[in-house]
Amino acid sequence: MLPGEKILFDLIGSLYEAAACPERWEDFLRLAVERFAAERAGLTLHNDQKRTAVTIWSTGFPPEAKREYDAYYGARNPLVRPYSELLRKKGSWYGLARAVVAEREYRASEFFNDFGRKYGSYWVANGLVRNSLHEVATLSVMRSETAPALDQQAVDLMGLLIPHLKRVFKIHRTMESLRSTADAAVSAVDALEAAVLAVSGTGDVVLTNRKAEEIIRQEDGVKLCGKRLSASNVAEADRLDDLVQSAATTGAGKGVHPGGAMLVQRRERQALRISVVPFCSSHMLTEVSPCALIFISDPEGRPASRATILSALYQLTPAECRLADLLLEGLDLADSAECMRVATGTGRFMLKSVFHKTGTHRQSELMRFLLGLPNLAVVR
Repeated sequence: MLPGEKILFDLIGSLYEAAACPERWEDFLRLAVERFAAERAGLTLHNDQKRTAVTIWSTGFPPEAKREYDAYYGARNPLVRPYSELLRKKGSWYGLARAVVAEREYRASEFFNDFGRKYGSYWVANGLVRNSLHEVATLSVMRSETAPALDQQAVDLMGLLIPHLKRVFKIHRTMESLRSTADAAVSAVDALEAAVLAVSGTGDVVLTNRKAEEIIRQEDGVKLCGKRLSASNVAEADRLDDLVQSAATTGAGKGVHPGGAMLVQRRERQALRISVVPFCSSHMLTEVSPCALIFISDPEGRPASRATILSALYQLTPAECRLADLLLEGLDLADSAECMRVATGTGRFMLKSVFHKTGTHRQSELMRFLLGLPNLAVVR
């Protein structure tokens, strides 16, 4: 008998919520325990080549169970190898663990005697999805040895969840990859000596590095008003807002304004130099795509390196940074290539890469972009 529609819809809805927000996995597992009439549930990753196990989320287990499973017992789970064999011919499987590893074999295993019996993992229904050649994601619902065995109804429900599990695990992998890339971008921006803020297409600040935060905290010349960078002086604030909005519109693909620079006065120290440039790069991923960058140059601080900024924000290689500097000095492509001791064709290929990474399309546009960056020191 198939489970009721409400039970299935509740589980599927909770599952997709977990895909969007990993903290919701625990909510999904709790609901799974309830809907499967189980006692415990877990979501794990097993790698049969590295013999490793990672518990993504679990419910119904004490904290030490996760530590023990990941450190030792996950690699000794007698279900791992036969499950991997089952998935070699297809990308997913669902069913009862006792249909794969018989009771006698399971009872004799180190895993059951030292872990399964201790933490109430005997009657198990699994849904398996292959993530890669050697990695398997597993949803498990469990009952202890003294409880009634999980039956065909649990298998049917797991079977209905499987296609959604496949989609959700794919979403999960994509989201983790994006988070990793975003974290790398944030780290790169933080490493810059220059103060940098990234803003969205509407001008809202979506990312700041430590140097920018230090300047903003001082509230001397610039400050944050809600989600927007503003100047303390009203006239300067209006000009800064126009500059940011124009550059962000260009970065969003809806305008042609190249950005610009302005001075913002401070109470007792030299004025800050604000440079705003449109931004377009697939390498810097944040929750909201940046469409413009705001550089704040403090004349009393150390000048930043153009190469450092181009490398961190646009992923330009050292050779590409060198080419950009030579072109900015007025050399043509052939002379720049000769200075770098590379063929002109190689220089042309590098220039196309620079265009792609900086969101520019021709050399004149690239020069305007580079001139729009703050007054940077050039590293030779």
